[in-house]
This record gives sequence, C-alpha cells and structure tokens, in this order.
Amino acid sequence: MAGIGFELKKLFRKSGLFSFVRAHLYSIFVTVGPIVISILAITFLQFLLKYIGTPTYQRELLQATIMYSFVFSVILTGGYCMMLSRYLSDRLYLGKNEDILPALYGSAAVLLIVAGTIGLVFYLRSPLFFAYKFFAYLLFIQLVFEILLSIYVSAVKNFKRVAFSFFYGTIAGYIAAWVLIKFTLMDHILAVLIGFDLCIFVVNVLLAVEIQQYFRDKSSLYFNFLKSSTHYYLVFLTNFFFNLGLYIHSMVFWANPEVQQILENTYVFAPTYDVPASFAFLSSIPTLVMFVVKVETALFEKFRSYFFLINNGACYEDIEVAKTALRKTVFRELLYAMEIQLFFTISSIILGMKFLPLTGFTASMVYMYSILALGYFCVIIMFVIITLLLYFDNQKGACLITLHFAVTSFLFSLGTVYLGESYYGFGFFMAGLLSLLLSIMVLVKYFKNIDYYVFCIHVSWKEKEGGFLDNFIDKLNQIGG
Repeated sequence: MAGIGFELKKLFRKSGLFSFVRAHLYSIFVTVGPIVISILAITFLQFLLKYIGTPTYQRELLQATIMYSFVFSVILTGGYCMMLSRYLSDRLYLGKNEDILPALYGSAAVLLIVAGTIGLVFYLRSPLFFAYKFFAYLLFIQLVFEILLSIYVSAVKNFKRVAFSFFYGTIAGYIAAWVLIKFTLMDHILAVLIGFDLCIFVVNVLLAVEIQQYFRDKSSLYFNFLKSSTHYYLVFLTNFFFNLGLYIHSMVFWANPEVQQILENTYVFAPTYDVPASFAFLSSIPTLVMFVVKVETALFEKFRSYFFLINNGACYEDIEVAKTALRKTVFRELLYAMEIQLFFTISSIILGMKFLPLTGFTASMVYMYSILALGYFCVIIMFVIITLLLYFDNQKGACLITLHFAVTSFLFSLGTVYLGESYYGFGFFMAGLLSLLLSIMVLVKYFKNIDYYVFCIHVSWKEKEGGFLDNFIDKLNQIGG
C-alpha cells in the first residue's frame, strides 16, 4: 500500500477546502471502499425494509446473509490475497508488468474453485427457497472477487475512477432495490438482496475495466504466482490469523445458546453481540485511512533512503544517520496513529452512550459496544505494527503476533461466555490488548537488532525450474496459454 499512500499524498498537497475534502473522500473509498460500501448499503436497505413494514424476522435474515457473505469471503481470501500482493509487488519492482493481469485471471480461477465450492456446499444443505439461495451465493462469490480486485487498486493511479466505481455501484443497488419493491410482487428481502448483488457487480465490473486498461500487456503465466507460495506462506498465515481473530470472538457467541439465533436452519448468529461489535469496528476506520495517507508515506521516504544508502555502498556514518531517522519516524508516526485513534475511540464511546440507546440498544449492548471499541483500538494499532513489520520482511514476527491474537481472541471470548453477560466483550479487549503489547515488544526488538536482521538474515527467492510444484504450475500455465 506504500504506492497508494504516496499517490494520495499528492492530493493532500493541493491547497483549498475542496481539494482537502476530495483527497479525504478518495482516501476513504480507495483504502476502505468495500467496508464503506457494505455499511452504507446495509444501513440504507435496512431502513428501506423497516419503512415499508418488512417483518423483523425477514430483516434479520437479510442481515445474516450479508454478514455471512462478507465475513467468510474475508476469512477465506484474505491470506491468499496478501500473498498475491507480495507477488505483484515483485513483478512491479522487476518491471515485469506483463505478468500482472494473468495473475488476476489465474487467481480468479483458483478462488472460484475453492471459495465457490465451500459456498456451494453451504447453500446446498440450506432449506431456503432456491431464488434466495442463488442470489445469496452470488453475493458471496462477488465479494470474493471484490477483495481480489481491491489488491490491484493500489497499482492503479486513477483514484477518481476507482472512488466513483463504489459510488456508482451503491446508486445502482439502491435504484434496483427500490424498483423491484415498488413495481413488482417480488419478496422484499429478495428484491433488496438482488439490489445489493447489483451494487457489488457494478463495482467489480468498473474496477476490472480500470485494471485491464492500466495493465495492457499480458503474458501466458496465469498461475506463476503460485510458485511464490513456498516463500510467502507466512504472509498468508499472518493475514489469515488476523482475519480469524477479528471474527472468531463473534463465532464463539454464535455457539452460545443464551444469545444465539438460528434463521431458516442456515444462519447462526448473535445479534445482541454482533450489532455492538459492528458499530465498534467502525471506530477503527479513521486509522485505516490515516495510516495509508500519512504513516506509510512518511515511512516510505525514510525506508527508501536507508536501503538506498545500503545498496549503493554508502559509508557507515551515513547509514547510521539514515537508520536513526528511520527509527524515529516509525515510532513517531506510530505514536501519532495511536493518538488519533484514541481520540476517535473515546469520542465514539461517548457518542455511543448518548445516541445508541435511541436506536434500540439496551444497556448491556451499550456496555459491550464500549468494551469492544477499546478492543478494536488495540487491534487496529496492532495491525499498523504488523504492517510495519512486513515492511521489513519480518514475516515470522508478524505471523507470531496474529497467531497469538487469533488464539487469545477465541479462548478469552470463550471464557467470558462462562463468566456471564457482564463480561461479554471483555475477552476480545484482553486479546487485543495483550496482542498489542506483544507487537510493540516485537517491533522494539527488531529495531534494537536491525543491523543483524538487515545484514545477517537475508533469504533470497528466485524463480527456478524443477520440483513437482514448479512442473505442475508450468503445465497449468501451458493450459492457460
């Protein structure tokens, strides 16, 4: 994401209120576009269903459908896409842009087989009527592709078109849902689900067109990216464990008979816990945007300067000066991110205590929201540190942190279930807090021994022929070609 942060900073350098607002809007849509579009679409469509008198049970069914599609698409594809992004970065660095687009096609085929099969098995056993299952399955598949396309967005420089892709998709979804409800006899939740499908479809088509226009050259190496899996498997596990930790605490409560709800013998969820968790997650979005725009941009300049001196044989004194500047920048910007996020977290807790009861939140739900917001504060700062560690290729440290987060998120949340309702949410907070402390320790240790890690631990990865995996992938490339 360093490239996208660098490009977005150019927008922030322009003076004027309009340029400032435009830069922030682009930053939001480009960095957290899928999250924003899902939140806006779900919120509006839920209000629409409530306005036309749709029963609560049906609204909950739609909410569960969208939630399952989003959660499991992230869990199944997050690690894979993180690994793919490293491969794309290598291709861009080496100037082999002709391999970028084929990797998209090959990845789409792999994800369609893996995620598509899992989704198909899930819905085949569901007693929901066929039309609803079809469009629910379609939503899940489209979200998988949206996540895949989003990793290519950082390489596309036309942020205006990227941002408006999400805007056009949202508008198309709203209009389609309204037309189907207003002028047809279709079931309301099916009409809204189709509208949401159209929303994601428009976004995917526009993003795919933009990516294909940017990367025009194309080789026949559709599956060559799989060769990097043996080198970047820790990157895959890092993102997989992180996403698992984000959602597994909710799954623990899905299995809790005291709060769980089962809809159509298909979806199991816990609305009294999931809804506060969803609102609490929103408080972490500012850091996602600011991290890309400010932290990564400032870091990238010092990072490039430090390794430029090393790679070009600079004297020891100059390298030491660059290293000191890099270390100061990392911890200064990390502290800045913590301050900004703490401000938004405290503000969201205060506002939540005041206004959430007006939306139907009970006292216990407001309490869970406050605890979970603090938990997400810890988690989002931990995420920033993990990204910093991956900047320096400390894959083992990053993987260790996310593994710790996933395990503690599960165990501590399980413990709060047995302790009772007054402890709900506290398990996720403790998991985030301890994982944050661990991540800080790993980061400090890295910079304390940065000379050792940079000069003594170096693993080079080169594409080479030979071996069962490489031969198998070469045959796939031949078939694809």
